[in-house]
Amino acid sequence: MVKGNDVRDLVISHFESGKKAPEIAKMLVGKVHRSTVDRWIQRYKQSGSIGVQNKSGRPRTACTKRLINLVNKRLNSKIPRKSLRTMAKDFNTSLWTVRRVLNEDLHKKCYRKIKVKKLNEDQKSKRKRCCQWIRKNMGCDKTKKIMFTDEKIFTRNGYFNPKNDEVWANNRNDANEYGGIHEREKYPVSIMVALGATWNDITVPFFFQRSERLNGKTYLDELLPFYKMEGDRLFGHQNWGFQQDGANCHTDKSVQKWCKKISSFLFRKASGPQIRPS
Repeated sequence: MVKGNDVRDLVISHFESGKKAPEIAKMLVGKVHRSTVDRWIQRYKQSGSIGVQNKSGRPRTACTKRLINLVNKRLNSKIPRKSLRTMAKDFNTSLWTVRRVLNEDLHKKCYRKIKVKKLNEDQKSKRKRCCQWIRKNMGCDKTKKIMFTDEKIFTRNGYFNPKNDEVWANNRNDANEYGGIHEREKYPVSIMVALGATWNDITVPFFFQRSERLNGKTYLDELLPFYKMEGDRLFGHQNWGFQQDGANCHTDKSVQKWCKKISSFLFRKASGPQIRPS
C-alpha cells in the first residue's frame, strides 16, 4: 500500500534532524514499517527525493495520435450518423478503442437526441413574450398561488419501461415464467382522472364516468366547479390562478371566460399567460 506524502515528509524531516532509522521507526510505530523507513532513507540519499517515480508501462499501440485525429475529424464532419461501430470498422480498430479515444483523449460525452416541438417564427415570438411576461410579473409569492391541472386516461394495461423493467434468467422461457411478458388488451378498461397540484397540497382526484367524454361542456359544467372548490379549500381567501395546457376543452371560449372571472391569472402552455382585465 502506498503511504501518504505527509508520512514520507515526516520521516525525511526526522532524518535531516539527525535521527537514525530505528529511532524514526520507533516514533512512527503503527504507521510505517522499519524496512520502509530504511528504503525511503536510502532512496533519499541516492536521488535526493522519495517521490513515487512514474512507471513507463506498456506503450500505447491502439490509441495513437493518428487514430485520435481520425476520430476527431469524423466528429467534426457533416456525416449525420456517427456510429461507433462504423468508425471502428472504417479505422480498422475495436469498438472499445474508439470509445476510449472519445472518453479519455477527446473528453467527449455521449448525449441522446431528444424530441422537441417544431415551432415557426410566430410561435417563437409568442413564447418569448410569454417568458418575458413571467419574468416581469411572476414573483416567488405568486408562483405559490398557482394550481397546475391536467387530465389523464389510465387503462388496465398499465405501463412498463422496456429498458428498466428487466428480468434476469437463464433463458427466455424462464424469463417469461418469472414475469418477462407484459400482456396488453386491445380494448382495455379505462378511466379518466383529473387532478390539481398546488404549493400547499394536491387536490382530491376527480373520476369521470365510464362513458363520459371530456369536452368543453363537460369541463365547464363538472370539472371547473371542482377545481374552484378545491382551490378555495387549499388557498383559502387568497387570489389564485390556473395553469392549463392547450387541449381543446381548455381553449374553449366559454371555459376561458369562466376562468377569467374566478381566477386572478391564467396560464395556457400553448399561448402563454392570459391576464384578467381589471
